[in-house]
Amino acid sequence: MSSICWCVGNDGLAIVMLGIKSREEGQLVEKILDLTDDWQTMAIYGPILSAYARRTILFVVLCCCAAILAPMRAQAIEDPGAMAAQDVGIFTQLGAQVDLNRPFTDSNGVAKPLKDFALPGKPIVIAPVYYKCPRLCGLLLNGVYDLLNELPLKLSNDYSVLVVGFDPTETPANAKAVMDKFNARLEGDALAGSGAIHYLVGTPENVSALMNELGFKFAKDGVDFAHSAAVMILTSSGLISQYFTGIMFPSWDVRLSLVEASKGGIGTAIDHFLLYCFRFDAVKGRYTWAVRGLLRVGGALTLIGLGLVYYFFVRNRRGSAVS
Repeated sequence: MSSICWCVGNDGLAIVMLGIKSREEGQLVEKILDLTDDWQTMAIYGPILSAYARRTILFVVLCCCAAILAPMRAQAIEDPGAMAAQDVGIFTQLGAQVDLNRPFTDSNGVAKPLKDFALPGKPIVIAPVYYKCPRLCGLLLNGVYDLLNELPLKLSNDYSVLVVGFDPTETPANAKAVMDKFNARLEGDALAGSGAIHYLVGTPENVSALMNELGFKFAKDGVDFAHSAAVMILTSSGLISQYFTGIMFPSWDVRLSLVEASKGGIGTAIDHFLLYCFRFDAVKGRYTWAVRGLLRVGGALTLIGLGLVYYFFVRNRRGSAVS
């Protein structure tokens, strides 16, 4: 079953699509999105309009889009019992081992173990997709590439990215077409490090085994797939260190997760210091203040402060005795 969530705020309307499975539904949603380019303009110039006017316009657009999508959504849930029984979603398995010796084939047709596509001793970002996906995988990759352009860590030096196709019928040519499309969005340091982005395909056995290890469950639905969207952070040895679900990824949180997964291999002294103060909150999907870390830092600063007070106190007393 497809689900489309509409969020109306003071500055505009956001659409979050989860589980779009039908190619026809994806194409229709894409057309609707193409027709709504002016929403961004309205969001930018929103303050010019009154709050009542903005909300009225957005409400009308929302009703129109919902009316257009209603028949197709009804068709998508024709047999809801069967879809509810499907084992689809992200099942987090933090600390689980991923076999990096399993061979996959890149967009140039070169086959080798996963570990040989990654940077030695550096963390790995894995994004499961299928290259003929009508919509959701494109939204996921949009978020990944926005992240790559924002991350202060250097692609090809601090981490690598493996985009893995979970449809075993797809070919290196399918992977290359999608890779060329999205690599064109890279900027600056990310563009310079594009060689560390690999688009992969694999055999049914290897794809199934990898997705099971990642906790990424999907199901065939006609010519398409029912699936969720997420990226996984792996250590250089293949341990699952973190999950980020959805289609937008906060660069600050991903940066800390990569530093944490590197086990001291990347990041600045400030990054490692921050990991004492923050811990990943799986419910919120981001790093939040860690009470224990703050107490440790506070205790250390208190001891340093007391030491400095004692040092200057003793120094002043000695100066007074000499006088």
